[in-house]
Amino acid sequence: MNSTKHAVAITLFASMQSGAKHYTKASVEKIRILLAKYHDVQIQRRWLFYCLEDLEGKGYIRRKKRYLRHWNGTFVQLSSMVTFTLSGVKYLTQKKITGAAQLLKRMLQFLAGKDKRWPAEEDIAAVLMPEELELQKRRLRALTENIG
Repeated sequence: MNSTKHAVAITLFASMQSGAKHYTKASVEKIRILLAKYHDVQIQRRWLFYCLEDLEGKGYIRRKKRYLRHWNGTFVQLSSMVTFTLSGVKYLTQKKITGAAQLLKRMLQFLAGKDKRWPAEEDIAAVLMPEELELQKRRLRALTENIG
């Protein structure tokens, strides 16, 4: 991934209040403003969508489309809700992003069944087969033990 895609991932994580929330609903324009302000990255909407598509293709994030229905029956598209997957949080943790380790611990608690506030399990672990999921859980537990 190039530096712009790294900056997009970090900006998405920061807009989640550094992992305090498990999702972000930041609009494309807001993400572009944050990229310019904190990373000195000036990009157009189209390139941002390419970056988001690449992050989603690598399995780092999941996007959920949202709509608002008006009283007259028409629909308006709202900004997508973006969540990080286990792979995405692992990527952020490997890059030593502040707060990613705490998010990783909370995600592991969710997968262990202790935290019910997260999206469905298939939203954060969709690309893994059950055997791979167990292997990743063991690796992540070892990783969190080494971080803490």
